[in-house]
Amino acid sequence: MRSKKNVETTKLNAGETLKKEFDNYVDMATSAVDWTLFCTYQLQPNFSEGVHKILQLPSMQIASTDMRGGIMFDFVTPEECITFSVMQNISQKACIDQMKLETGMIAVMNDKKIYNFMCSSQVAFLEVSLNKKADPVLIKRLTKAVDHYFQDPDQKMTELLKEIIDEYGDGGNTLLDTQTSLQIEEKITKAMLQLLASQEASTPHFTKSERTALKIKKQFFKHMDHKMTVASLAESHNISIKSLQNAFKSLFGITPNHFMRLLKLNLVHHELVQSTPAQTTVQRVAQKWGFAHMGNFSRYYKELFGEHPSVTLKTAIPSIDGMKQHCVERQEEMV
Repeated sequence: MRSKKNVETTKLNAGETLKKEFDNYVDMATSAVDWTLFCTYQLQPNFSEGVHKILQLPSMQIASTDMRGGIMFDFVTPEECITFSVMQNISQKACIDQMKLETGMIAVMNDKKIYNFMCSSQVAFLEVSLNKKADPVLIKRLTKAVDHYFQDPDQKMTELLKEIIDEYGDGGNTLLDTQTSLQIEEKITKAMLQLLASQEASTPHFTKSERTALKIKKQFFKHMDHKMTVASLAESHNISIKSLQNAFKSLFGITPNHFMRLLKLNLVHHELVQSTPAQTTVQRVAQKWGFAHMGNFSRYYKELFGEHPSVTLKTAIPSIDGMKQHCVERQEEMV
């Protein structure tokens, strides 16, 4: 199920390249060629800083993504493609759905589902999306491995893709010729088939506490009201608060209380961005999302977004922040 984009991405033809540095959500989403990004949550002040390099070939798209700062968003891979993503560098914690990411991992995804991505610090990926014109043997092997992963133990695939994207993905005006494009595709196909022949796809593994933490993370989005607490969720899932805290730190690098606060701060920010002083007040929106102490709320808000909430509310032209109505399932008023 592909979500409707709120930011249209750049379109590339075969042989074209793109290099785009970004420091905001709109530029980040625009330069993610053929990818759909939405439901974006800022987890650190520099949440959307980085660079995209894209090389479009006849049957493949090669992308290099280097992002600095904590962020969480939903995404859909390029349409009618099978994609493998090579983890070039995972500096701290990062997850794709129920897959804990590590440097050297190669995750396989398709365009048939919406994935959730979260990272606590800098990450770098090398991604290859294959369309229907790509090698049928490679497509068949990868299709069987969707939502599983492989390892790149000697970093041969990482080095190959990095070498290609560094040489050709500079965003210049020179169109890559067909012969060179096909030679690049052949190199990648051969290298990936060799890697797949040497190992079986691995299934993501989690401890019992981590599996519970993933379930609770999903619940946060469905129950953004004052009745839900970390203690009540831990009790309902028969897990101790300490175990839940350790599981969250293992997966996401933060505690569940910190995670819940960040979600609520983002929801306040989204509502303030979309409103005017004539429509609402900062206090009303903050209390709606569960912040009872305005002093603490203002401090948390400025630490994350770099400005006072009253400044956000007075913004003349609402910016696109990657959030949509369906990003949160329940929006009760706090009473």
